[in-house]
Amino acid sequence: MNWTIIPADEWRKRVQSALIQNASALIEIDRKIVKAIVESSFENLSTLISEFRDKKIKVQKALAELGVVEDADDSEKELLVRVQRGFPTDIVIEQWERSTGEGASFYELSDEEVDELGQDLFYTWISHYEYIRNIFKLNTLILRTKIPEGLRGYIFEARDCFALQQYNAAVSMCRTILEGAVRDLCEKKGFLEPHGKNLININPKDVFNQLIKKVSSGKLKRRAFKIYYGDACPIIHGDRSMNTDEALRVLRETMDVVQELYSLYES
Repeated sequence: MNWTIIPADEWRKRVQSALIQNASALIEIDRKIVKAIVESSFENLSTLISEFRDKKIKVQKALAELGVVEDADDSEKELLVRVQRGFPTDIVIEQWERSTGEGASFYELSDEEVDELGQDLFYTWISHYEYIRNIFKLNTLILRTKIPEGLRGYIFEARDCFALQQYNAAVSMCRTILEGAVRDLCEKKGFLEPHGKNLININPKDVFNQLIKKVSSGKLKRRAFKIYYGDACPIIHGDRSMNTDEALRVLRETMDVVQELYSLYES
């Protein structure tokens, strides 16, 4: 099989061109549906609504693929902003669903549709092979104490970001994980009351800097500082980006630091 590689700019132009056409068609179909209802001309209404659904899914797919639409002229911008708002046909469909008591939403995708869209929107850039290989590279916290549900959620989110190759997001989450861990430990040690009420004098502009000093010192504190200020802050402020190896290093180091912080509390 011969594969043709399309340059990224050309691919975006093609997707954007098709998006404009489908967006125009979607607006026109919506107009026809409204006209049919006003004129009580219902014979072709079900066909029009099916066409509306098909076009709307195509528009949403293209918008999702592009993420950002650039170099749009005034009319194209107005058109694409319009199709991301609600349509009169959406209201018609909602009223129909309420009146019939249908359990499934009209816009709910079938398994076949999800598979087809997944080939374009998901599997073109990653598959379960990459996800599993990436998740296997990460270390896991082993603790004798419980951690807050929110902190647990941050950890899983950071792991998923890395496994899905969203490396900047993964490193950004490392800062959140450190903040959550030191706050939890400060609460456990009595430096903070639950829900963030201060028992120590905290400068709101540099909370982490003061809290980490309450629960660590020496090399461990310096490691936490490096992750928070040296690795994560530049990502959050858009000063740099992370590649696979850098993100893996920061995520592993974050888990190691959190593990040691809780080990101090447990000892």
